Amino acid sequence: MIRPRGCNAIGHRGWFTMKCRICARVLTVGEDLIYYCPKCVEINETYFCEADKRKLHGKCPYCSTELQLLI
Repeated sequence: MIRPRGCNAIGHRGWFTMKCRICARVLTVGEDLIYYCPKCVEINETYFCEADKRKLHGKCPYCSTELQLLI
């Protein structure tokens, strides 16, 4: 059986890290609180850190939808 290697391997950090759309902070799933817009996440991967969620008052800057916590 051939296993994927490098960035395609399942344990690679690229599989569970995201970037904040505003400040470009690297967010790790399971360690950081990550918020997303349910409408914009499919179009342009809009993920936000906790600090920017507070600055935006819990609303998406693109469509004004309430941000949700990524589980």
